[in-house]
Amino acid sequence: MNYKILFKEKPDKDILLEIRRRHSNDIEGIDELYEQLITNRTCDSEIASRIYYVAYTMALENIELILVRMN
Repeated sequence: MNYKILFKEKPDKDILLEIRRRHSNDIEGIDELYEQLITNRTCDSEIASRIYYVAYTMALENIELILVRMN
């Protein structure tokens, strides 16, 4: 299974950089997900917990997003 984050609206890059700065070392492997978000405005992973954690950190800043589970 692959999990993906999509934004409902394009967030400010500075907010994404700040979220990354605060949380990228919390869980191994999520720094790459933040990099994908900043570069591509989307990210994906086969590890659900990483996607859910990144989504949680976005929700703390009231950033609306869509989580998609892909087969």
